Amino acid sequence: MSHARSLRVIGQSLETARVLTFELEKYGPQYMLWTDSVTEAGEAILRNPLRQNKAASQDARHSQANRVFCFSPADISRLDAQAQKQRRNQSLSATPTAKLISHGLRTLGDHFDRMQVNAFRIEWTLGSVSIHYQRVNGPGHTKKFTIEEVRELCAHPSLRRSGLYLFPPAAT
Repeated sequence: MSHARSLRVIGQSLETARVLTFELEKYGPQYMLWTDSVTEAGEAILRNPLRQNKAASQDARHSQANRVFCFSPADISRLDAQAQKQRRNQSLSATPTAKLISHGLRTLGDHFDRMQVNAFRIEWTLGSVSIHYQRVNGPGHTKKFTIEEVRELCAHPSLRRSGLYLFPPAAT
């Protein structure tokens, strides 16, 4: 599954759980998410669909800070199928602002896919988004955006298609 699709699905889960700040990384087949801004209800929303060890979930409840969530490819496929079913049954009444995380993550994922990024870390805060990424057989790069810049990327398709806006040109 593409990074764009996977990150959109994770973003939808974060929006449902009302998580506003997080760190997300991928170095292998799984996406690891860390957050210290999740409520108990939000944690249940995130953990319920994930196939995680119940003992690890119980341990996480004792530690309020920096909860870790692991999204496997199977979890993402299952969550994507559920989200597609919900989208078919709902009107498009949600505001774009309410979907900034899923749209922003999808936009970043689209660029990761086009640039053949194989490892990355995203740090999403209330005011900014930092990305650290590595292309296949290439050097690592870092880029920081304001939340307004992320909104602009989501709102304007021409900016989304412009790989140079997000990433430095590939070395030839």
